[in-house]
Amino acid sequence: MKKIYLVTVLIEESAECLIDAHTPFTDYDKARQAMSVAIEDAQKQFPDHKGELLVDVETCREWRTEDGYGYTVGIEELTLQE
Repeated sequence: MKKIYLVTVLIEESAECLIDAHTPFTDYDKARQAMSVAIEDAQKQFPDHKGELLVDVETCREWRTEDGYGYTVGIEELTLQE
């Protein structure tokens, strides 16, 4: 069975501004690199905001402002049946 690593990005800047992206990878290390870049990019969307890191594990990071806006970046492992 083949594994796919799906890097998911959800950025909520406001009620009107939502970014939702999914990128598949066949290599876990490349998915981890893409996750790191996505986190850096997401952090740039909130340069002057204070917030709280809610989840910080190897395959997921979630950060939110006190208003509930923020980002979630993660890796989901999928197994494809052949």
